[in-house]
Amino acid sequence: MKLSTRGRYAVSAMFDLAAHGEGKPVSASVIAKRQKISVTYLEQLLSKLRQAKLITTVRGPSGGYVLAKKPGQITIGDIIKVTDGPIALANCVTDGDCCPKSGCCSTKALWHNLSEKIEKLLDKTSLANLCEEALK
Repeated sequence: MKLSTRGRYAVSAMFDLAAHGEGKPVSASVIAKRQKISVTYLEQLLSKLRQAKLITTVRGPSGGYVLAKKPGQITIGDIIKVTDGPIALANCVTDGDCCPKSGCCSTKALWHNLSEKIEKLLDKTSLANLCEEALK
Protein backbone atom coordinates (compact mmCIF):
# COMPACT_ATOMS: atom_id res chain seq x y z
CA MET A 1 0.00 0.00 0.00
CA LYS A 2 1.30 3.40 -0.89
CA LEU A 3 -0.25 6.45 0.73
CA SER A 4 -1.14 9.29 -1.59
CA THR A 5 0.74 12.57 -1.56
CA ARG A 6 -2.45 14.15 -0.18
CA GLY A 7 -2.38 11.91 2.86
CA ARG A 8 1.32 12.25 3.53
CA TYR A 9 1.30 16.04 3.12
CA ALA A 10 -1.80 16.41 5.29
CA VAL A 11 -0.13 14.42 8.07
CA SER A 12 3.01 16.57 7.70
CA ALA A 13 0.96 19.78 7.91
CA MET A 14 -0.94 18.57 10.97
CA PHE A 15 2.34 17.49 12.59
CA ASP A 16 3.70 20.98 11.92
CA LEU A 17 0.71 22.58 13.65
CA ALA A 18 1.07 20.21 16.62
CA ALA A 19 4.84 20.61 16.95
CA HIS A 20 5.23 24.31 16.19
CA GLY A 21 1.83 25.93 16.66
CA GLU A 22 1.66 25.80 20.45
CA GLY A 23 -2.00 26.83 20.17
CA LYS A 24 -1.17 29.90 18.11
CA PRO A 25 -2.19 30.34 14.46
CA VAL A 26 0.35 29.28 11.85
CA SER A 27 0.07 30.56 8.28
CA ALA A 28 -0.10 28.19 5.32
CA SER A 29 3.04 29.78 3.88
CA VAL A 30 5.03 29.03 7.05
CA ILE A 31 3.83 25.42 7.12
CA ALA A 32 4.53 25.05 3.38
CA LYS A 33 8.07 26.37 3.78
CA ARG A 34 8.90 24.14 6.76
CA GLN A 35 7.36 21.03 5.20
CA LYS A 36 8.49 21.77 1.63
CA ILE A 37 4.94 21.66 0.22
CA SER A 38 3.43 23.93 -2.43
CA VAL A 39 1.29 26.60 -0.73
CA THR A 40 -1.50 26.14 -3.28
CA TYR A 41 -1.61 22.38 -2.75
CA LEU A 42 -1.37 22.78 1.02
CA GLU A 43 -4.29 25.22 1.10
CA GLN A 44 -6.46 22.61 -0.66
CA LEU A 45 -5.54 20.07 2.02
CA LEU A 46 -6.08 22.54 4.84
CA SER A 47 -9.53 23.30 3.45
CA LYS A 48 -10.45 19.58 3.65
CA LEU A 49 -9.06 19.35 7.19
CA ARG A 50 -11.04 22.45 8.21
CA GLN A 51 -14.26 21.01 6.73
CA ALA A 52 -13.63 17.85 8.77
CA LYS A 53 -13.23 20.05 11.89
CA LEU A 54 -9.66 18.89 12.55
CA ILE A 55 -8.36 22.46 12.27
CA THR A 56 -9.84 25.93 12.56
CA THR A 57 -8.85 29.18 10.91
CA VAL A 58 -8.05 32.46 12.57
CA ARG A 59 -8.49 35.53 10.39
CA GLY A 60 -6.45 38.70 10.54
CA PRO A 61 -2.86 39.84 10.17
CA SER A 62 -1.54 37.26 12.61
CA GLY A 63 -4.05 34.61 11.55
CA GLY A 64 -3.55 31.14 10.24
CA TYR A 65 -4.48 27.60 11.16
CA VAL A 66 -4.83 25.99 14.59
CA LEU A 67 -5.60 22.42 15.62
CA ALA A 68 -9.28 22.10 16.58
CA LYS A 69 -8.41 19.51 19.26
CA LYS A 70 -5.41 18.61 21.35
CA PRO A 71 -2.72 16.65 19.46
CA GLY A 72 -3.50 13.56 21.54
CA GLN A 73 -7.11 13.63 20.30
CA ILE A 74 -6.31 13.66 16.57
CA THR A 75 -5.16 10.40 15.04
CA ILE A 76 -3.26 9.79 11.84
CA GLY A 77 -6.24 7.67 10.79
CA ASP A 78 -8.51 10.72 11.14
CA ILE A 79 -6.25 12.70 8.80
CA ILE A 80 -5.76 9.95 6.21
CA LYS A 81 -9.50 9.21 6.03
CA VAL A 82 -10.25 12.89 5.35
CA THR A 83 -7.75 13.13 2.51
CA ASP A 84 -7.71 9.61 1.05
CA GLY A 85 -10.99 8.03 2.13
CA PRO A 86 -11.30 4.56 3.65
CA ILE A 87 -8.10 2.70 4.44
CA ALA A 88 -8.09 -0.38 2.24
CA LEU A 89 -5.48 -2.34 0.35
CA ALA A 90 -7.96 -3.42 -2.32
CA ASN A 91 -11.27 -2.07 -3.59
CA CYS A 92 -13.12 -5.21 -2.58
CA VAL A 93 -12.38 -4.45 1.08
CA THR A 94 -14.65 -1.38 1.03
CA ASP A 95 -16.76 -1.84 -2.11
CA GLY A 96 -18.00 -5.37 -1.45
CA ASP A 97 -18.46 -7.28 -4.70
CA CYS A 98 -16.27 -5.21 -7.01
CA CYS A 99 -14.87 -7.86 -9.29
CA PRO A 100 -16.02 -11.08 -10.96
CA LYS A 101 -13.90 -13.13 -8.53
CA SER A 102 -15.34 -11.60 -5.35
CA GLY A 103 -17.50 -14.64 -4.64
CA CYS A 104 -14.63 -17.07 -4.91
CA CYS A 105 -11.62 -14.87 -4.17
CA SER A 106 -9.06 -16.67 -2.06
CA THR A 107 -7.23 -13.48 -1.02
CA LYS A 108 -10.10 -11.14 -0.10
CA ALA A 109 -9.93 -12.12 3.59
CA LEU A 110 -6.18 -11.42 3.62
CA TRP A 111 -6.62 -7.91 2.18
CA HIS A 112 -9.48 -7.25 4.59
CA ASN A 113 -7.51 -8.38 7.66
CA LEU A 114 -4.40 -6.49 6.64
CA SER A 115 -6.41 -3.34 5.93
CA GLU A 116 -8.00 -3.59 9.39
CA LYS A 117 -4.58 -3.90 11.06
CA ILE A 118 -3.26 -0.85 9.22
CA GLU A 119 -6.38 1.12 10.10
CA LYS A 120 -6.07 0.17 13.79
CA LEU A 121 -2.43 1.29 13.86
CA LEU A 122 -3.25 4.63 12.22
CA ASP A 123 -6.26 5.10 14.52
CA LYS A 124 -4.20 4.55 17.66
CA THR A 125 -1.31 6.80 16.57
CA SER A 126 -1.97 10.43 17.47
CA LEU A 127 -0.26 13.65 16.51
CA ALA A 128 1.05 13.73 20.08
CA ASN A 129 2.72 10.36 19.45
CA LEU A 130 4.41 11.77 16.34
CA CYS A 131 5.64 14.78 18.29
CA GLU A 132 7.05 12.52 21.02
CA GLU A 133 8.88 10.44 18.41
CA ALA A 134 10.32 13.57 16.78
CA LEU A 135 11.86 14.66 20.11
CA LYS A 136 13.79 11.39 20.56
